[in-house]
Amino acid sequence: MTFIKEIILENFMSYTYARIPLKRGLNLICGPNGAGKSSILLALSVALGQTYTERSRKLSDLIRRGEDIGRVSVVFDNSPNEGKRPIPEVDSDSLVLSRYLKQDGTYWHEANYETVTKGEVTRTLSQLSINPNNMLIVMHQGMIDVFGAIDAQERLKLVEEAVGMREYRERILRAREKLSHTLSEEESVNAMLEEAQDTLEHWEEEYQRYLQKKELLEKKEDLEREYTWSKWWRQKKRVEDFENKLKKLGKDLEEINRDLEKAEEKGEKSRTSLEKIEGELDNQYQELIIRERDKSGAKTKLDIINNLDSTTRDRGKLPESISKLVENSRELEENIAKLEHKIESVKTTLTDLKRKRDQKREKYVDQRVRKAVLGFRRELLEKEASSLKSDLRRSKRELKELQIEAEEEGSRVKTERDSRAILEDIRVTNAQLTGLEDVSSDAEKMYKRYKELLAELEERAEEAAENRKRALEELELRKEKWRDNLRELLKNVGETYKQILGRVNAIGDVRLINPEDIDDSGLELLVGFRGADPQPLDAYTQSGGERSTSIMCFLLALQQHIESPIRGLDEFELHMDPRNRQTMLRQLFDLMRESDAQYLVITPGRLVEVEEVPNVIAVQNAAGSSEVKVTA
Repeated sequence: MTFIKEIILENFMSYTYARIPLKRGLNLICGPNGAGKSSILLALSVALGQTYTERSRKLSDLIRRGEDIGRVSVVFDNSPNEGKRPIPEVDSDSLVLSRYLKQDGTYWHEANYETVTKGEVTRTLSQLSINPNNMLIVMHQGMIDVFGAIDAQERLKLVEEAVGMREYRERILRAREKLSHTLSEEESVNAMLEEAQDTLEHWEEEYQRYLQKKELLEKKEDLEREYTWSKWWRQKKRVEDFENKLKKLGKDLEEINRDLEKAEEKGEKSRTSLEKIEGELDNQYQELIIRERDKSGAKTKLDIINNLDSTTRDRGKLPESISKLVENSRELEENIAKLEHKIESVKTTLTDLKRKRDQKREKYVDQRVRKAVLGFRRELLEKEASSLKSDLRRSKRELKELQIEAEEEGSRVKTERDSRAILEDIRVTNAQLTGLEDVSSDAEKMYKRYKELLAELEERAEEAAENRKRALEELELRKEKWRDNLRELLKNVGETYKQILGRVNAIGDVRLINPEDIDDSGLELLVGFRGADPQPLDAYTQSGGERSTSIMCFLLALQQHIESPIRGLDEFELHMDPRNRQTMLRQLFDLMRESDAQYLVITPGRLVEVEEVPNVIAVQNAAGSSEVKVTA
C-alpha cells in the first residue's frame, strides 16, 4: 500500500515554499486559526485534481499574492512491495504528481516532471483507489456538516465509492442501461414486426389471390386439355361402338349363316320325311283301296252265296257248285272280318300318317319361313355392316385428327365427362379469372420476401425477448449482489458505530432505506444522545455538536472499510465539546494501531497525549508567510 511521503507547496496561498513530510498512520496538523493548516489539505486536493476545489474558487486565486505561477506537488511512495510497485508503469520509488497554476487561469499537471492530462492523473489515482472528489477521502473544513446535510441517496453513493462498492452500483446502472437498450430494441423489433405482419397480411392476401389465379389458370389449361381429350375419348368410344357393332354384326351374320345352313338341312330332312310319309300314305291308300276292293268282292260273293242259298233252300236241293260256295261262306265271312280289321288298321295308320304328314308339313313350312326370315335378316345385316364400315372409316379419320389436336394441348387425360359440362367449367373459370386480372405478378416474390423478413424479425423478437430476460435477470442479480454486500457492510459498520456511540453516551444505528430501488436507496444515520430514542440525523433534530459527533463516529466506524490508502480530515471537532473531541481523538488513535492507512488530520485545538501520534506538524504564520515544523 502506498502513502504520501511529502507535500511541496510553492507560491501557494500563504506559502512561499514549504515541504511537509508525512508518514504512514496519523499525521496531525495543528496550529492557530489562519496559520495555513487547511491550505495543506487544499494543496493536496488541488494536486490530485479535486473537482470541489475548482468549483469553489478560481484556481488563480490560490496563487500567492504577487506571484504569476504557483505549484503544488505530492510525492507518493512507489517502492516495491513483494516485488510489485503500487503503480507498475512508473519505474521509480517515487511518483511526483504536480500541478502548476497561472494567473491567467491556465494550469497543467505533471507526473515525475512530465506533462500529463488530468484524465491520466485520474486514472493513476484510480489504480491507488484514491478519489479526491469523495468527501469521505478528503473532507475539507465544514464538510462534516455537508455530509450530515446531504440526502440519504448521495450519502450512500459516497460510502459505496469510498469502500470500493461503486462498481456494484455502476454494474447495476450498466445492466439497467442494457435492459433499457434491450427493451428499446425489443420495442423497435416488435414495432417492425407488427408493421411487417400488416404488410405480410396484405401480400398474403395478394399471394392467395395469385395462387388462386395460378390455380385457375392451371385449371383452365387442364380443362382445355380435358376438353380436347374428351372429344377424342367420345370419338374413340364411337369408333369402339362401331367396331363392337361390326363385331356383333359379324357374329350375328355367322350365327344367321349357321342357322340358314341348319334350316336348309332341317328343311331338306323335313321335305324328305314329308315325301316319305306321303309315299307311305299313298301306299296305305292303295292298300286301303285293295282291302276295300277285297272286302267288297268278298261281300259281293257272300251276298251272292246267301242269295243262292236262300233260293236253293226254296227249291230244294242245291247244285254241287253252289253247295261248295255256301260251304265257303264262312270262310268269306272270316275273310271279310279280317279285311275289316285290316281296313281299320290301315285307316288308323292313315290317320297317324296324316297327322304326322300335317306335322311334318307344318314344320317344313316353318323351316322354309325361318329360312326366308333368316335370309332377309342376313340381307339387312349385310347392309347395316356395310354402312357401319363406312361410318367406322370416317370415325377413325376423325379420331386421328382429334388425337393430333389433343396431343398439342398436352398428355392424354382420362375423362368420362361430357364436353358440354367441361365447356361450362371453362366458362366459369374464365369468369373467375376476370376478377383476378389486377393480381400483381410480384405477389409471390413480395409475399416470400416479407415472410422471410417476418421470420427474421420473429427470430430477432425472440432474441430480443431473451436478451431482455437475460438483462432483467442480470439486473436483478446485480441488485441482489449489491444489496447483499451493502447490507453486510452496513451491518459491520453499524456494530462499530454503536460501539463508538456508546463511548459518547449515545445510541444509534446505520440503516439502508429503499434497497429495492437503487435510485431512491439511501443511507440513514440514527442517533440518540443521553437516553433519547435514536432519530434520523438531520439539521433539525440534533444540535451541531451532536451531529458532528455522530458523523465522526460513523466516519471512524467506516474507516476500516475504506480502500483509499490516504484520508484527509479538516477540523472534525467543529461544534464538539472538549470531552467528545477527546473521545474522538482517542478513537482515532486506537484506529491507527489497527490500520495501514495514512491520515492527515487538521485540528486547531489543544493537543494532549500526542505521544501516540507518529507525526505532528505545527503550522504558524510569520510576517504573512506560513511555515511548518515537525514537532514529534
